[in-house]
Amino acid sequence: MTDRWQQIDRLLESALEREPSDRARFLDQACGADTDLRREVEGLVRAHDQAGSFLDQPQIQGELGVKVESRLLLGQHLTHYEVISRLGEGGMGVVYKTRDKQLGRYVAIKVLPTHLVSDPDRKKRFVQEAKAASALNHPNIITIHEIAIHEDINFIVMEYVEGKTLAELIPRRGLKLDHVLKYGTQIASALAKAHSAGIIHRDLKPTNVMVTDEGLVKVLDFGLAKLTEVSESGEGDTRTLQSQTEEGMVIGTLSYMSPEQAQGKKVDARSDIFSFGAVLYEMVTGRRAFQGDSKASTIAAILKEEPKSASQIAEALPKELERVIVRCLRKDRQRRFQTMADLKVALQELKEESDSGVLGTTVPTLKTPRTMKVLLLIFLAVVVLTVLGWFWFGGSHPPPLEAPMTAVPLTSYPGSESYPSFSPDGSQVVFSWNGSKQENFDIYVKVIGTEPPLPLTTNPAKDYNPAWSPDGRWIAFCRDLPGEKVGVILISPLGGPERKLTETNSPDPYGFVGSLLTWSPDSRSLVIIDSDEGRNNSDGLFL
Repeated sequence: MTDRWQQIDRLLESALEREPSDRARFLDQACGADTDLRREVEGLVRAHDQAGSFLDQPQIQGELGVKVESRLLLGQHLTHYEVISRLGEGGMGVVYKTRDKQLGRYVAIKVLPTHLVSDPDRKKRFVQEAKAASALNHPNIITIHEIAIHEDINFIVMEYVEGKTLAELIPRRGLKLDHVLKYGTQIASALAKAHSAGIIHRDLKPTNVMVTDEGLVKVLDFGLAKLTEVSESGEGDTRTLQSQTEEGMVIGTLSYMSPEQAQGKKVDARSDIFSFGAVLYEMVTGRRAFQGDSKASTIAAILKEEPKSASQIAEALPKELERVIVRCLRKDRQRRFQTMADLKVALQELKEESDSGVLGTTVPTLKTPRTMKVLLLIFLAVVVLTVLGWFWFGGSHPPPLEAPMTAVPLTSYPGSESYPSFSPDGSQVVFSWNGSKQENFDIYVKVIGTEPPLPLTTNPAKDYNPAWSPDGRWIAFCRDLPGEKVGVILISPLGGPERKLTETNSPDPYGFVGSLLTWSPDSRSLVIIDSDEGRNNSDGLFL
């Protein structure tokens, strides 16, 4: 956390300790003339106040109500279900393993504790969970059998799944890549199905994902699901699922909330995509993407901070997977994946590449004795081949004819693609494209051989002439600015915030200039073309 954010966090905690009527006077004294500082703190105070109604609710687990409920129900019968043991509890109820005496099978039931039945909103969401989940028929979504009442006890009957939660399976250093992709594609498939039915989960987290011993994923707990309006054609009728959660109410688990959800704003399927990104980050690294020392600092992290790069924590993390995680966790929902179906396809492609052994990784340099021995053998082989080649071509043998070179298209999109620049390892290319509708030129990056390209910029101004730094860390590009000016912008190949380095005078207002940017070999400097305001002198190069 930067010094600035440490200052903001301290002021936020101090403001929350005071009565609401006293906060304005405190911020007057603490912030002084720093209006930006005050604006940041006031925004976080509002977000915390909006979240407070949910975050301050008494939790079910560990409370007296759970112990009493467990003692009373164990060994009892709910209609024809015999309660055998308690499996766990969550924000919407206690879950038991039971035996269905009619069908001779084990099932799980979720019981709404009796001391909460008087809460109409909680009971309404409890019923909503059953309706939402029972409308879905998917191998990665828990199957709901029925909803019932027995002697004023409300409960949902669902399939019993033997296994562990994802939270129990994630080790301290994260899961192996094949397990991340195996579980991740199944979770994405489940959410894509729910979203297609107009259902947003709103509380996706590792404890709401079960994994069987065979590796089958089951997404649980649609108790916080928001039903959006969706019409379905059936036998001459139309079904509409109405929204049950008003804007301004914060529902979910804090560390996995999207920024809009943490602020109590209206959410859509892209909120689940953010939560999925947080789960994916934790699967890869073994750490939560957003977690502070307090509720206030956690909210601040979700709204303003970026998590530490996953590749800095997880060894040999494929760049393509890190790019997927970064895109899921973007604060601006317009820059995330727009549908879970697209995210599902991206993960499926990564899984196929991983299974076939062609998925690239950011492998650290390993200087073990065995590695050095292999490198030495490779070096000796190169030397031998070089000597043999010298004797071969230095003798009377004519050189063999080379095969003719052929052009292979990297892109075939509508519109215009220009200014290509390869990544240092040659696996990716960045370029300027005016999009499928030919509306505006933006910067796109593409892994060669895969589709689609990912947009790095969405600015309404024209972006062009990207140049990939030799160390692979940055992409510099040009952006047209008012007054025939050109901005030199820096952005990470993974996307994220932009940084404007400087402004120059446009050397060619008609757009005929070729390369405007060139990196120094050490990636520490850029050479650009500039000209004077009146264009009376010739263009010059500037470092």
